[in-house]
Amino acid sequence: MSAIANALLRARYALRLAAAFVLLALLAAAPARAVVVTAVEWASTAVGESPAPDAQWTRFDLPLRWSAGEATALQGVALRMKFQLAAAPTEAWAVLIGEAANGGRVSVNGRFIGAIRMPDARSHVRWRRPHLLAIDPSLLVAGENVLLVQTAYRGGTHVFAGVEVGSLAQMSARYEEQFFLSYTLTWIGATLAAVITLLFGVLWLRRPEPLLALLAVAAALWILRSSYFLIETMSLGLRFWLRLAYYAASGGFAAVMTMALLRLSGRREPRDLWLVLGYAAIGPLLLAVTAQHAAPYIEQLWMPGLVVMAGIGFGYAVAQRARRREAPPLVLLGAMALTLAAAVHDFMLSRGITLFGDTLALHWAGPLLLIALATPLVDRFVRILREAETARAELETRVREREQLLKRNFERLRESERLQATAQERQRIMQDMHDGLGSQLLSSLMLVERGAVTQEQVAQILRECIDDMRLAIDALASEDAGLLSALGNLRFRMEPRLRAAGIELAWDARGLPEEIDINPDAVLPILRIVQEALTNALKHSRARAVHVVLAMDHGGDSQWLNIRVTDNGRGITEERVGGRGLLNMRNRAGRIGAQLKLETVPGAGTMVQLVYRLEPQGATTTTRMSQLPLNTEAIIERAKQI
Repeated sequence: MSAIANALLRARYALRLAAAFVLLALLAAAPARAVVVTAVEWASTAVGESPAPDAQWTRFDLPLRWSAGEATALQGVALRMKFQLAAAPTEAWAVLIGEAANGGRVSVNGRFIGAIRMPDARSHVRWRRPHLLAIDPSLLVAGENVLLVQTAYRGGTHVFAGVEVGSLAQMSARYEEQFFLSYTLTWIGATLAAVITLLFGVLWLRRPEPLLALLAVAAALWILRSSYFLIETMSLGLRFWLRLAYYAASGGFAAVMTMALLRLSGRREPRDLWLVLGYAAIGPLLLAVTAQHAAPYIEQLWMPGLVVMAGIGFGYAVAQRARRREAPPLVLLGAMALTLAAAVHDFMLSRGITLFGDTLALHWAGPLLLIALATPLVDRFVRILREAETARAELETRVREREQLLKRNFERLRESERLQATAQERQRIMQDMHDGLGSQLLSSLMLVERGAVTQEQVAQILRECIDDMRLAIDALASEDAGLLSALGNLRFRMEPRLRAAGIELAWDARGLPEEIDINPDAVLPILRIVQEALTNALKHSRARAVHVVLAMDHGGDSQWLNIRVTDNGRGITEERVGGRGLLNMRNRAGRIGAQLKLETVPGAGTMVQLVYRLEPQGATTTTRMSQLPLNTEAIIERAKQI
């Protein structure tokens, strides 16, 4: 038993020894902890001079904040900090200064390690970012080490805070974190504000709505406000204008946010607008009038009032929603509450009271509020787009349905017009056969049955019937070939007969265009009138020459077809003026609305003139509509535009 007990005892000692070695290894591998400097000693110096050996040092806790009023002369100061090291480090170390608003020359144990730009006689410096300076490990000693920062400052509020000393790796990680929070976030917020300004500015130009304009203006003001924190080095003249722009942008942003909240809650009183804008203008006006001497009062009194004003607008909007039993948008509610909390935090931080860290919070809370305000507008815009797409799809469906309906209606119209044209053509042919060839054959048959005509007269009657039939055929063919072609055929048939009778035919159609838009129902009567005039000249005039002139006369918007048939024969006696042939010519002219004029001089000849008014182009194309294609694509495009 004693052997077993001894073995267990030795095992316990071995485990303890192994645990001790592991602990030592872990301690050796662990990086040295950073040293946080919590106190600083102050001594006034000449600008650019080191503190005197007998300088009076005053101790302050960090963070250190001091105000120099609005003095314009540079003043020097030395800030001395002491920290303890258990052992001299062997690796590279660094000092991280979270906020050194005025820059300065930095030294460790009396050895210079780096410089941060300071204000001088011609420029002003206000650093918003952290600074990291490497320390050669040979400069550090075990025990007490002294870190000295020599800087200069002029009027305004100044801050020196966040001093840490540690390994370069540790301090680099802390530097990246602080740089992102204090500077990069400001750039991100300004960039988001620029995007919102452009986006909602363009939307407002296309759809003028007050909320779109308010959001675009608020984003633009936020960009102007952010420039105060992003511009860290400047000329002395620019310092005043940059501060004035900062106050104007801060007041304007708070005013626009308040007006947007009031408008969202349904309140649109002009009095509220003037009150909000009036208070927002107090700060920049005081700064301009007092030449910056009122800046401390603006910071302490007016700036908190902006937070109160925005809080009143926010509370009123929530109360109105609650009274109407409407849930406020959670995103906007959370963003506004967060922004108000961030504003309170920044104000307290400027007074030296730390609530949630030592980094300004409005840099990221403001853009979040802009995004939250933009969210319902973007949602509404997306909803409108979806509704527009739905309406467009419905419209396209209706257009397709109307297209099919139009196609069916046009098909019916084509068929109806085709049937109507066929019926009209059939009626015209029947009428022409009845009035022309049929009537002539019937009268000729009666004469033959009574034996009142000779064989030569029968042959003449048959020739006239053939001429009338050919005339009707020419009239039908003229719908495709044109009136000039039908008149040309008439000339081709009549010219040999006139020549055989010793009559010279002169035909002048130079006054006519190549195409004449004429009513098809008027073609045959015109041909018969011209044929009758030529036949009368052939049978009765004893003329030696017949002159046919075809011309087109214009009067205003009207066009007139003018046909003159003139012979140099013996003229027409008074007994023949009322004859059947001339009466038929007048009747045919009257049926088509034409004017027939007859002039005759015994022994000198006869002139028959036909004047026919052409209808406007397109009025005589009813029978041609069935041949036109239906342009459904044009109809669809027109429907989409309506």
